Parts: sequence; C-alpha cells; structure tokens
Amino acid sequence: MGRQVKILADYNIPKVEALFNTLGHVELVDGRKLGAQQLRDVDVLLVRSVTQVDRTLLQDSGVSFVGSATAGFDHIDIGYLAERDITLSLASGANAESVVEYVIAAICSQPRFLDAIFRGAPVGIVGFGHVGSRLARVLHALGVKVKVYDPYVDCGVFGSDLDTVLACTVVSLHCELSKQGDFPSWHLLDSTRLQSLHSDQLLINAARGGVIDNIALVERLHMSNAPVVILDCWEGEPDVQLDLVPLVAVATPHIAGYSYDGKIRGSLCLRDDLARFLGKSGGGYTELKPARVVVDAAASVAALLKHLISSVYRIEKDDQAFRYALTETNTQLHWFDQLRRDYPVRRELLGAEVLTAHEDAALSVIQRCFRLQLIWSD
Repeated sequence: MGRQVKILADYNIPKVEALFNTLGHVELVDGRKLGAQQLRDVDVLLVRSVTQVDRTLLQDSGVSFVGSATAGFDHIDIGYLAERDITLSLASGANAESVVEYVIAAICSQPRFLDAIFRGAPVGIVGFGHVGSRLARVLHALGVKVKVYDPYVDCGVFGSDLDTVLACTVVSLHCELSKQGDFPSWHLLDSTRLQSLHSDQLLINAARGGVIDNIALVERLHMSNAPVVILDCWEGEPDVQLDLVPLVAVATPHIAGYSYDGKIRGSLCLRDDLARFLGKSGGGYTELKPARVVVDAAASVAALLKHLISSVYRIEKDDQAFRYALTETNTQLHWFDQLRRDYPVRRELLGAEVLTAHEDAALSVIQRCFRLQLIWSD
C-alpha cells in the first residue's frame, strides 16, 4: 500500500492505539454501531463479537484484513471473507484462561457444589476447544472427575455422550454457536433437555447465549426441583430477558473472558498477525507484572482454590453490578454494553506470585495447574 494503512478498531480492544499505531493510522469506533459507510477508505478492520462482519458491512469497502479480538467467530461470515480474499485473524485461545478461571470462580461461589465435586461428583463440559480442554485438564489435575461431550473433537479419556455429560453435578457450556451442520448448538439445551436437569445440578453458560433456550429456561426455573444456574451469556444480547435475571444464582454481562491478561493477549495476537500480513515488525510490549496473592495457612485443595481465585477475581461483584444496573435504568439500550465497556481491571491466577510460609500438598497441586510462582516468607 503506497499510502498509510488506515485501521478502524473497536474502542473496547485494549491498548489498540498503542499496539497498532506503528502499523498504520488508527481510528476508534463503537463496534456495536459500526456501519458500511465508515469503511469506504479503510484497509484494516479490528472488531469484537458485537460487530457482524459480513457482506452488508464489507461489500463496498477496501478492507483486506479483518481481526477479531475474541475466541468465537459466529459474528463473522468466514465464507464471504474467503470469497473476497480478505485475510482473517482470530484471537483464538487468548481468553481461554480467563473463562476457565471464571467457571472455577462460579463453582466456588456455590459451596454446595464446590464440596460435591471434591467429594467425587463429576463436572460435565460441553465443548472441547480452547476453553473446554483447558478447563477439563485443570479440574482433572485438581482431582475432580471430568466428562466431556464434543462431537467434532477427540476428547480422549474425558470423552462421553451428551446425556451423560448433562447428568453431571456441574455442567459447564463451552461450545461454539451454530445453527447448521450435523450437531447444531443453537438451543442445545431446549425445553426437553432443561426438564432433565434438577436441583442437585449447577448449570453454567460461559459460551454463547443461544446455546440455551432462554424462554424455556425461565419456564424451567419457575418449576419445582429446578437446577441452580449461572449465566454469563444471554440470548439476544444486549437485550437480556429481564424476567430471567432474578431466577439465576449469578448473572454477569458476558465478561467471562474479560481478564486484563486475556485482553492483552488477544490484542497482541491480532497485532502480530497484522504485522506479518503487512510485512512489518510488530514492535515490543512490556509484559504485565504477575498478580500477587498471600496464602496465610495450609488448607484443603478446595478451600485453597477458593481463596486463590477470590484473591484475583470476585465474581459476586460482577453479579452485584449487573443487578444494580437493572435497577438504575428503564431501557436495555446501553446498560449491558456499558458494563462491558467500563469493566474494571481483572487479573488472572495463572502465573501469579504467591507469598506463603507453607509448603503442602494442596498448594503444590494448585501451583502446577496455574504455574504459580511461590515466594517464601518467614
């Protein structure tokens, strides 16, 4: 390109100006409101999952590179991009650790289920991609029984059928959203499957809202013997079904993958891919300093895990902010996106420094799972 490369980017992509300004001229936009008229002289488009990238958006543009700072790609018409020979970069896996730690925090917020899985009750995982596979291996290393369903992937020793997975004490959803193919995930948990869940089960959705039929979920949660439900993803976002919110144990605004560490990894992934596309150097970036946690006393694996996770992430604060936002607004037009846009810095446990005077089996197990850096104190 003879002229300077023009990069149009969602303003919610962290460090986007600092990371991309050596590769071109960066302009920031609201990804939810992005329209085709804004792309006429744009070369590079950087988005998140709130932007539908398809023929309608791109047909009159000169965009040659699209980057999505998210793990999923159901918001992108991959076939159309291939037809136009537009290069696509996905930050696949960048936020996997963040989602895994969200799920662990969700389980830890429900003591009955935390105790149950460490007494031998199984965790069922739907989807064995970046998130599902990492979650399965972490839980297995912690001594938890794991069963996984994914019809597209060899799940190895964790593999099981869908009915068995949905019968587990904790069920966590991590599949891509699809309406076509041999195994569509749209409304995978429909009225019939929701009826099979009961009050001794915890259901967590940190995948996509449409994996669960939200109308059917409301009906099920009004019935007796209903499961405990934690939702990070909502069908029809940002238009959340308001009568569902009071019925779930924890409600968060699609922020499971929103750790600061994960966001930076995603931005760096797109930056490096774009640099290669342009034949340029990506530039340097100072790595984040690890989070620091203090462990005062020896404990069981379950108790120590809860302490460590809650030291870096308090899921109940996200739940409180979500519910408070509903009391402060008469419209759904902005509040959901505003919670995501103004989300506070949240660190990951992965690689954290742990200040401790105790060396015991429980800490050793968790250290291996999260690559903790132990700092011994007197």
